[in-house]
This record gives sequence, structure tokens and C-alpha cells, in this order.
Amino acid sequence: MRPEADRPPKFGRLTVSMELFERVHHRGGSLAEAFRERLEKEWAYQSFQQPKKIEDAFAQVSTVRLWPRVAGVLSRAGQAAVTADEVRGRLQRIADRRNRIAHTADRDRESPTGRRPLTADEAAETVEWLTRIGGAMSDALGPVPVADYDFPPEDVGEPVLLRSGRSPSHWDEASVLEAIDAYCPPEVAATLLAVYRHAESHPAFVRFYYGQAAYPSVTAWFEIGDDQAAAWSIYTGEKKTVLSINFQWMRDRGVPADRMDPLVESLSALPGWTHVPGTVRASAYGRRPALEPKALAEPAAAKTITDAFDVLLASSRHGAEGEGELLRVPGRA
Repeated sequence: MRPEADRPPKFGRLTVSMELFERVHHRGGSLAEAFRERLEKEWAYQSFQQPKKIEDAFAQVSTVRLWPRVAGVLSRAGQAAVTADEVRGRLQRIADRRNRIAHTADRDRESPTGRRPLTADEAAETVEWLTRIGGAMSDALGPVPVADYDFPPEDVGEPVLLRSGRSPSHWDEASVLEAIDAYCPPEVAATLLAVYRHAESHPAFVRFYYGQAAYPSVTAWFEIGDDQAAAWSIYTGEKKTVLSINFQWMRDRGVPADRMDPLVESLSALPGWTHVPGTVRASAYGRRPALEPKALAEPAAAKTITDAFDVLLASSRHGAEGEGELLRVPGRA
């Protein structure tokens, strides 16, 4: 129901019937009702017990690599590291055991009782583990749909209407770059353009997200570790243009503090950022501090920022595995 929202690739491949199409297009039916009925009819009989089926289902609404993210959440919450294969394997064993109980009475010819043993403690442990998995999946997926990246820092300025007359609710590359040129001093514009071009040419780049709100904005997504994260955002306005460094959003996507620490330390060399490392660390990387025009106007600002992001992204997998490759659009505006 939100045509402007990004669609996961698997969502784009969902099929709908001609009956649904005609009901909505020709007979004025409700898309929300028709689509919900279609999903319930097709999926109602599915149990979603197998790890692959669970992953495929959530891929309709999220690009998160589910089991690596779940393993990361469980590892942070527990005493020992957990791998994605271990999570999948244990979940598969539980589903297999459940099916044997349901369909063959859990028979075992080698057992004296003719059935596999099962204690109350084993059952309770399984229930407790499944509860943890459910919580970890919720944390890994985050809010669905994903949060808007449209909200600028304070004091950016009033909404603007550009020379092109473009509606300020449908930004794209041309309108964002036009806003940077219109409202930024040349030194600031040069830095932001260098950061923008650095992003789209980087091997870890995934996509740009252009804001839907009143302020022209663009957010750069990269592959970082086992996931994708919105690393920085440019917000433009008549009074101020800033580059937001999205530590909070990267943290919420599972990027560890030791990966982000060199980034915040390197950027502290820029004006106005001397105190930022301490503030960001004290918040457990739960902040999105902005580089303001004074910092962006520094002659070395572009190199400082792009070098710092090169270090952050250096150990990313760059889409060599899995569906991440399908999402890469090098140079896409």
C-alpha cells in the first residue's frame, strides 16, 4: 500500500491472479483486501517450520540475511558465539523431531520402548530456545516496513522548491545534486559530491535512497559485514546542508562497535568533531551526528571522510555470496 517504498527483490516476484487484478482494476475492489485474501489463501496451508521456508517468507518484506543476523543477535546476548549454520541446524532438527512425533509416533526400533526418549527437561529446553529464536528474529528483522530515512537534523531550514519546479516529495539524483549546488558554498558542494561519487563507485555499495519528505536528501547503503546498512545521509536546506554519519542505523544492523570506532576517530580530526567520539561511545553508538558546513569546507574533508569509510568497508564481503549480489546496482542514481 506504499508505492514509494523500496521493494525487496522477492516481493517484486510475487504473482497475482487475473481474478485479483480485475477485481481491483475493473470492479473497484480494495487492493488491501484482495491482496490479503490472496496471501492468506496461498500461505494458509504452509507451516513455515523449515529454516529455508522461514527465510523465504521474510524475504517478501525484508532484505535482511536472516540467519546470519539471528546468529549475531544470539551471540551478542549469550556467552558463546553462535553461527548461522548452528541456528539452522538446530531449528531443522526440532522440525524433523516434531514431524516424526506427529506422523510416525516417534517410533525407534532400537529403543526398549519402541519410541525415542523425550524428557520434560528436553521439551522445556526446546521451548525456551524457540522463544529466544523468535526474539532474535524480531531484533534481526527490525521494524517492517523499514524506518524512513527522511528526517533531517534540526535547523536544516525550511522546505524548498527548486529551480526545476520539482515537487519536494519526489527527490532523485538530479534534484538532490541541484539542491547541493543551489545551497552550498563551492567547498562544501565539492566535498559532498566527492563523498557521493565515492559511494557509488565502491565495491560494497548497494543503493542510494532518495528521501520522500520536504527536504532533499539521499542516504547511501553499503554491505557491511553480513548485512546492509544506511551509513551516511546528506540533508539539504536553505539554511544548512549536513552530512549525517549514521552510527545508530549501522549499529542496529549489527555493525559492531570496533568496526565503527576507527570511523568516528578519523572524523574527529574535522572541525566541530573533537568531542564526538566520546559522545558516540557513551551512547553505545546510538547517535547519528552530522558533519556541518564548517567541517565539510575543510580542504582535506573529502579525503578524510572517504578514507575513513574505506577502512569501515574494507572487510565487507561486497556481495560475493547470496542474494546481496542481486541488490547491487553499481552507479545507480
